[in-house]
This record gives sequence, C-alpha cells and structure tokens, in this order.
Amino acid sequence: MIVTAIKQMAHKPGLFRISIDNKPVGFISAQDVANLGIVSGSKIDSGVYSVLAQKVKFTTYYHKALLFADRRLHSKVEVKRYLKSHGCDIETTEQIIDKLVEIGVIDEMKLANAFVNDAKNLKPMSAKLLRYKLKEKQIDPEIINETITGSNYDNDQALDKLIASKQSQYLNEQPRFFRYLLRQGFSYSDIAKRIGSPERPKF
Repeated sequence: MIVTAIKQMAHKPGLFRISIDNKPVGFISAQDVANLGIVSGSKIDSGVYSVLAQKVKFTTYYHKALLFADRRLHSKVEVKRYLKSHGCDIETTEQIIDKLVEIGVIDEMKLANAFVNDAKNLKPMSAKLLRYKLKEKQIDPEIINETITGSNYDNDQALDKLIASKQSQYLNEQPRFFRYLLRQGFSYSDIAKRIGSPERPKF
C-alpha cells in the first residue's frame, strides 16, 4: 500500500486528509502523521494501515462529539448516547469522553451549576425536580449534592416564582393548577399555604 496523498485541509485546521492507493481514507491530526511517520509516496504495511484506520475513526468521531458538545453543556452520558447513535464503538467512545473531559469541553460540575442557575433565574422548579433532572443526565450524585446544597437553593422562592409565572394560565382552574404544582415536585402543604387546598368539584 502506498500513501498517495497527505493534504492539509483549510476548512479543518490541524487535520490532514490521507489517501492510500489513490483512495481517501479519512482525516488524522498532524501529530498522528508525525507519530506514524508517514509521508506522501511512502509504502506502509498492514500493521501501520490498521493503526492509521483506528486514528481516522477516532478523529472522525472526536470531531463529531466536539461539535455536539460545543453547542451547549452536556453530560458524559449524553455524549456517549450521541456517539452510539452515530455508530461509534464503546472503546473509541470512552477515549473520546476522556479527551473531552481533559480539555474541559465536558464539565459536569459546570453543567450542574448551569442547571441550578437556570432554575433560580429562568425556569423555577422544585429542588426535588431539579435533582431528578440532573440524575437523568447520570451526573455523579456527589456533584449534584454539592451543587444544590452549595447554591443555597430556596425551594419556597422557586414555588412563589412558579406560581406567579403560571397562575394566569390556570384562572378559575385551581384544582388543575394544584396538580400541576404537585407534578413539579413541591409538597402538598407548601402549595396549599399559597393557593389553598384543592377545591372539590361542585355538583
């Protein structure tokens, strides 16, 4: 097998497209080119080609994951699901996750803090529901506890904000409003203190 082209890509800085026997194999980094010791016109054996193919696979999925994780904060499990949906094998996925954690693209503490701040300022919810949503992302329980506890999350304040933002949607529908607030993870007694106990239907 002969390396027939090593072309640097202007639209993909730091990546080179490799062709073997005039057939494109894929992209690898400049570091991989140097480590493999390949140059245009050189012959490679099956062992080098196997390593090259693995590097191409890693680079392809790594950049997919990087674009996905760069759009907004994601947990490890969310990136794993994304890669699995694109056909990435477990071993390569774990390597990519480790790399993204290392460079700070995946930061579950930052993600948990963002969720808490969002709940405080934009989307009020109970601490119970907030904890559930973070668990859904399979964030480390210690990170969840540290984030919620450290933020001094005010459950009463969250309930007051949610009532203020939603009550106009439930005019004359107090029982339905009460059920909605229960589903958000607030306690029966806390809700009743603010909007009264659920009204019984009149016949």
